[in-house]
Amino acid sequence: MNKSSGFTLIEILIVITLMGILFGLSYSLELKQDFAVEQQLESIAADLRWARNKAVLDNQSYIFRIYTVKENMNENKIPYYFYIKQNGKKIIKKKGYYSAELILYKTLKFKLVESKYYEWIRFNNTATARGGTIALAKANPDANKYSVTVNQLGRVRVEK
Repeated sequence: MNKSSGFTLIEILIVITLMGILFGLSYSLELKQDFAVEQQLESIAADLRWARNKAVLDNQSYIFRIYTVKENMNENKIPYYFYIKQNGKKIIKKKGYYSAELILYKTLKFKLVESKYYEWIRFNNTATARGGTIALAKANPDANKYSVTVNQLGRVRVEK
């Protein structure tokens, strides 16, 4: 009797194919999550550019405030908005949201925002700004952080 041990070529190809499919699915899921974070950050960057232009057009300072907590516990989104100060009152000019599944960081060193909101970025009527950086990332400690930086000249730059 001739006993041979090992796997056939078909068995090996099936296992390799299944491993490739599983790896591809997990990788595409991670890319999809990163893409969602990037899209939300691009939306915030577009709103920051809008605020810079409106500050010049309206001859007003536009202040950016982004929260770390939900407005309504039933929703899965966290607000941010732009406002101006007029006669001692805050007048909201534009409001947006980002996913509550994301964590907000500040500064170039990605410090976690621990207060209720972060309010540092401000656009002046001369198109200059009190610049700053905000970053968003999934709650996973190994997740990529995507940031928007506003420099003193008011330029808005997205970094991945």
